[in-house]
Amino acid sequence: MPTEKYSTFVPNLSPHSLRLIRKIFVDSNNSQDLSRDLESQVTIFDKIPLEEHENSFMKFNKENITYQTCCSILSDLILGGWNINIGLDGFLIAKPNYDQSFDGKNLNEIKEKMRSIQKINRDKQVRSVEIQRFIARMERPKSIGNEEKSILNLVDNGSELAEIFKDIDGLEEEKKISLLKKIINPEIVICYPEDPLFKEEQNHCPYTGLRLGDIWKYFRLTWSNEYKSVPGKSFPILIRNAARPNKPIMGIAMLRSAALADKAREDAIGWTDEKVVRNKIYSKEIDINLVVKSMIDCLNEQISNIRNDDFNFLNSKSIKYPSDNIIKKLNQIYEEEYFKRKSDLRNEKKKPPKISSNEPEDWMKESEESIFKKKRAKKLAKYLEIRKAFNEANIEKEPARGYATLIHPSNKKGQELISSALREIKLKALAENIMDLGVCGAIAPYNELLGGKLVAALMGSREVRELYKSRYNGKKYKFPSIIASSSKGKAVYRDANLMCLTTTSLYGVSSSQYNKIKFLKKDFPELDSDVVWFEAKKDSRSQKTKGQGVYHLSNTTVKLLSILTRKKLGYVEVNNKFGEGTAPKLRKASLGIECLTDKKKSNISTETFFAHSIQRKNYIFFYEKNILEKLLDQKKKFSSISSSTAISISSAWIKRWLIKRIRRSETIEKLKKLNKDFIHNQLYFETEEKEKNLFNLKNINNIRVKK
Repeated sequence: MPTEKYSTFVPNLSPHSLRLIRKIFVDSNNSQDLSRDLESQVTIFDKIPLEEHENSFMKFNKENITYQTCCSILSDLILGGWNINIGLDGFLIAKPNYDQSFDGKNLNEIKEKMRSIQKINRDKQVRSVEIQRFIARMERPKSIGNEEKSILNLVDNGSELAEIFKDIDGLEEEKKISLLKKIINPEIVICYPEDPLFKEEQNHCPYTGLRLGDIWKYFRLTWSNEYKSVPGKSFPILIRNAARPNKPIMGIAMLRSAALADKAREDAIGWTDEKVVRNKIYSKEIDINLVVKSMIDCLNEQISNIRNDDFNFLNSKSIKYPSDNIIKKLNQIYEEEYFKRKSDLRNEKKKPPKISSNEPEDWMKESEESIFKKKRAKKLAKYLEIRKAFNEANIEKEPARGYATLIHPSNKKGQELISSALREIKLKALAENIMDLGVCGAIAPYNELLGGKLVAALMGSREVRELYKSRYNGKKYKFPSIIASSSKGKAVYRDANLMCLTTTSLYGVSSSQYNKIKFLKKDFPELDSDVVWFEAKKDSRSQKTKGQGVYHLSNTTVKLLSILTRKKLGYVEVNNKFGEGTAPKLRKASLGIECLTDKKKSNISTETFFAHSIQRKNYIFFYEKNILEKLLDQKKKFSSISSSTAISISSAWIKRWLIKRIRRSETIEKLKKLNKDFIHNQLYFETEEKEKNLFNLKNINNIRVKK
């Protein structure tokens, strides 16, 4: 691969350990051998499972952990196409120039090159003994009534579908559509957590007896990129075909907490920054009174949601009319609690408590923890600073004049404070109204029928909105927000009113499954509202992601970096605990790389390790056209948004995509090869550890499995 300029990386290792790694480089014949030899040095997880807390690995010495971490990250980079050579002190590293690397005769060839890069860590993960055991357990038939069934019974038979489509090929289009609706009937199924709280929900598949969550995980492993857990909310979804035997899996999806910073999303909504909002006010796209009222209502709510009784210098009057002195005292408390939090982490001997689905016994006690007390002080200082400026500008009584006063050049902090107030509205919307579609796609044989487009379109359905609300804010499962409740000292409940979805393409070139998903009510009268995924663009150019992150680093490497941080610093600063901040994986890996690198001898920046440079296209779905006004409204109602049903969306998909797809002879031929064998072969790897529960599909085929 073409590479960019070289940087020097010298790990914090003894001369002996460094020589051992350099010898591996000298002895290896090619990059594959080199990567494999480096990977073989990682033995720390042979005795202790990777999932264990970092404290469990502290019996290993720092040199050993550093050595294995260095080998693991170098192996990942080499597999990702990075050029690594031996330097005078350490290594010379150059990331691939993906603009030059991903060229080809056609777009399919380029996408295949990208796919091969992404599959590296995915294959490494799937080859692991742990995952192969999981796959074997899922594929092993077990008795369900009078039949033997496994997860492979949930893979539809492409040959059967091909024959059905051939049989109806000669019919009139209207009759064909009618029959296709009887063959394709998507059913949306939520994978609830295995928790006593959800004991009334169906957690197991009635046809196989398997956990729905495990079914989702199994099919997620067929993706071309590595399966990684995500922080925050996760809402896994199965799409089943209720019209076929065993209700086979058509596709999977997962809604997850949206990223805090997403310029493409902010631009599409129309509230990128204060200047953008101001221009919309000037052009009368939004009303100044709505903007000001929204800022004040949101500010008042946020202040009321922060416990302040232990800040003894505060009273109702000082909160309503704050002074600079009050704000200064709150910032001082933040500084004190910040260092106390650092001390708590250093002195922490036991494993940090996990946040369970059960409500903590005492939110008041939670609020007194340094992690939340510092957060309370910092937030309250900022909110009161905004309120003080709003009071002085008399913005509540005179919205237009007050807003103009604050943004005037003579007011040094006015524009900044309005921006902060608008940011709080955005944060509330992110918690209640916006989610990211982190996983979305079809399972064979439905991938050949453009089933991915159906799955994506179904995410805009009425059923998904209602199921999401039921899961996070229904009467049965209404559960307090961890961070907000720990800040207030009592239970705080968030709304769950889906209004916007975001996602990215798997690749940054060519078309994606989100392209041309545009079902308009005027074209498909069965719809209650338009169903449109649109590509985020600015000045007619696609707004792509920055191409930075940890996706090219394996789970093994990320874990080792965290273990190294714990060993070197004496504590783990990022514990995936609610309230610690955003992007925990990236921050955890960054701290680990800083601990790994000898900064005096290296000139490589920490950010360089995360610059994988594969930029993806951004796509956005709005449940409501007038999205900005809806999101600004602090009293938005769930019932105010009309969305289409899954049945009507499926009907539109059949008319727009499926009926054309099944006319193609190549589609019919490909369908014949898509079945349980195809899925199994994507997941089965020979392993060095020979165990009875690791077996090939040939063993399964000896058992009669009824469809």
